[in-house]
Amino acid sequence: MADERWNRGAETFTEVTGLPAPNRGDDYVADVVIDQVFAELWTRPGLTRKERRWISITCACMTGAQIAMETHLGAALRTGDISFDELREFVVHFAAYAGHPRATAARAALDAVWAQVKEP
Repeated sequence: MADERWNRGAETFTEVTGLPAPNRGDDYVADVVIDQVFAELWTRPGLTRKERRWISITCACMTGAQIAMETHLGAALRTGDISFDELREFVVHFAAYAGHPRATAARAALDAVWAQVKEP
């Protein structure tokens, strides 16, 4: 059962992030995030993947944590769930509710991941 749950989480991790899942037992992401967040939360019914994506991006941007913002924004771009133009509009809307300092940090994170993800 634990192997089935972890495998489901690893598969969902790859679908959601656009990256290969880390090896089991490698670190916090492999042992906790994949097993709990991706095996359970991202596979629940009730919200679409894109709706969950918007919630995750908003939460990450509210923290102001650069790694979290880049992780979620990059995943949205890599998977094609959300376009760069949609994310730019998100930052404008986000600024009105969360403030310009947080929106500026979100835009910097978006620009950083866009530079890595966009096609040459």
